[in-house]
Amino acid sequence: MKAAIAALLLVAAPSAVFAQAAPKPAAPAATPAAPQVKVEAIKAGTGGKPPEHGYVLINYKGMLQDGTVFDQNEQMPMALDEVVPGFAQGLLQMERGGRYRLTIPPELGYGAQASGPIPANSTLVFEIDLLDFKTPEEIQAMMAQMQAQAAQQQGEAAKPAQ
Repeated sequence: MKAAIAALLLVAAPSAVFAQAAPKPAAPAATPAAPQVKVEAIKAGTGGKPPEHGYVLINYKGMLQDGTVFDQNEQMPMALDEVVPGFAQGLLQMERGGRYRLTIPPELGYGAQASGPIPANSTLVFEIDLLDFKTPEEIQAMMAQMQAQAAQQQGEAAKPAQ
């Protein structure tokens, strides 16, 4: 668990009626529904959901719709404010300890912009294990505690041996 906390700290540091009378003006065309992220639980979690603007620790595999893997990682810390909108929206719906399949439409991913091995206008599919999460305040408190411990250790190392 210490490794998981350290990983989270690393990332923090640097969603008619038809009238019989006179015809009415035509109704405006229906606005298309906003694109939505699809979150499917493979194994539901039970440990609460990440906070907005928080930090997560995840295992993930990112794929194109045809199954081509474009990225994968284990125990990867991420700041929710630093990922594509659909990824953050999906993570906010997950619970700690769960495994999920996330489908992100192009509008909430990279859109018309190609990104590395990801072609423009790609729907992205992720399999994600949500291992842990922290609020920004928890990360700050943990960093302050670690800095205090490091300062104390440096002070003890600087003392002459008796």
